Amino acid sequence: MISPWRSPLPLEEYTASQVVVYFYSGRWIPIMFCRLAEAIALHHRASSSGKELFIFPPEVNPSDSSHSLH
Repeated sequence: MISPWRSPLPLEEYTASQVVVYFYSGRWIPIMFCRLAEAIALHHRASSSGKELFIFPPEVNPSDSSHSLH
């Protein structure tokens, strides 16, 4: 899935914030909760392996149709 969204790197004060890492394969699959800094590192490792992960704040569920991701 290719996302048109691009986000700048977070400010230092937000790197300890909790996030949820998701994988998309026909449906959204939550993988883990972790700190934003860890999620960014995981995203980079996955990208270098040809995998794509998505990072969302805990209150956003991409499977929920009330959150439009398109």
